[in-house]
Amino acid sequence: MKLRAAALLVIGALGLGLAAGAQEDPRFEGETIDVSLSTVVVRVVDTWGAPVLDLRPEDFRVRAGKKEIPVAAVDWVSGEEPPPVALAAPPEAGEEAPPPAPRPGHLVVFFVQADLNPTRISGQIRLRPHTRGLLDTLPPDDRVAVVSYDSHLKLRQDFTQDHEKVYAALDRAMLYNPEDAIVPEGPESLASHFDPEAARRAASPERALELTAKALQPFPGEKTLIFLGWGLGRFGGGGVSMVPAYRPAVRALAAARASVFVLDVTSADYHSLEVGLQNVADATGGIYLKTFRLPGLAARTLAKAISGYYVLTLDKAELPAAKGPLRIELRDGRRGTVIARPVWVR
Repeated sequence: MKLRAAALLVIGALGLGLAAGAQEDPRFEGETIDVSLSTVVVRVVDTWGAPVLDLRPEDFRVRAGKKEIPVAAVDWVSGEEPPPVALAAPPEAGEEAPPPAPRPGHLVVFFVQADLNPTRISGQIRLRPHTRGLLDTLPPDDRVAVVSYDSHLKLRQDFTQDHEKVYAALDRAMLYNPEDAIVPEGPESLASHFDPEAARRAASPERALELTAKALQPFPGEKTLIFLGWGLGRFGGGGVSMVPAYRPAVRALAAARASVFVLDVTSADYHSLEVGLQNVADATGGIYLKTFRLPGLAARTLAKAISGYYVLTLDKAELPAAKGPLRIELRDGRRGTVIARPVWVR
């Protein structure tokens, strides 16, 4: 499924664009769905990137080829609200119901693509104060890690709820600093699954993305990867082409259930390698945003977009008769843009 998030913002008015990259064949880089896996994660946002709330199963139209697949249930997942608690029996008279269980925090990774080129490092610095604001919007239970790519992939900060540590790691990540000494702590440790030898051999940001995704794969649930960078792919022959390491990276991100949300730090209204950034956002169910003119607005838009998502449960009885790329849209009368990883029914 390819769904363009460019409609999220009026580019002429705001100077921002969202995931409008070149078409890629989703069979090589998305997920597949069968009768044993009948849920799909989607985000639905309005013109300004804010989630569209209170959607019901009948608001979605899901098709594979010419076959429409009914949506059996829709669940909204957000760090701001705890999940409902199903009671085995109603409380006795005068007895209080137990408090709802807290929703476990989500995992967020900042991926910083460092470069001392003035058009790139200036963008990182310009975005810096707004990154702190973005951190402040994350629910307190979220755990955040930082990796960077300059000459190779580096783990800067393991998962933590301490935003000051994250902010300091982001500062270090902007420059060509040596690796940080990271000691794995706790059950949710990116360092425990991070391959330092492979990271030192990573020769491209695409390979660095793949290794980061592989380190995330052991953790359950959806993850958010916030890419602060300036480009993917290679320019030549009159256009931009994706390097061979791109497809393994997108496959690894799909396996990790990680969506890439790009903040393009390049100090330019347009540049050739933004196509690669648009592609990776589009292929993973994320969005792409420019930060050159309005970095604060870009950061706030991203914060709203990652604040929650829907889990659609599809009717398993209808899946065996469906084949092809899954297309998800809102029915007539509902406004919003649906963003999701490419999914194929086989």
